[in-house]
Amino acid sequence: MTEEQYEAIIILLTEIQKTGGSDPYRLVLYLVPNIGIIFGTTLLFFLFQWWHKQKMALIQSGQYKPWSFDIRLYSFFLGLLLTFTGFALSFVFILVLGSSMAMLGGLIPFAIGLGLLTFYKMYR
Repeated sequence: MTEEQYEAIIILLTEIQKTGGSDPYRLVLYLVPNIGIIFGTTLLFFLFQWWHKQKMALIQSGQYKPWSFDIRLYSFFLGLLLTFTGFALSFVFILVLGSSMAMLGGLIPFAIGLGLLTFYKMYR
């Protein structure tokens, strides 16, 4: 890095620092994600607590019916969904960006989908 580039960067940084927002605005901007995480966690806690109380009340009244979960059918559905989504994303990324790291955005769901379809085929 040359001396002129270094000085230009220092000048730009001091201008950004001078024209930056005031401290209360920065404080609010920094607190918004934290408050969102706290409220989201609180909401999930009470949601799970409500589901638990509902299930306990159904068990006590004798109305609880456990539901069965077909892992094979679920893996087939999810495998098809991820395979075709990953294929479409990979195809678009290859067309738009060529061979780059962005292709992983399509190849990862494609590989997971193929793995789930393999599980479907080999299970049972």
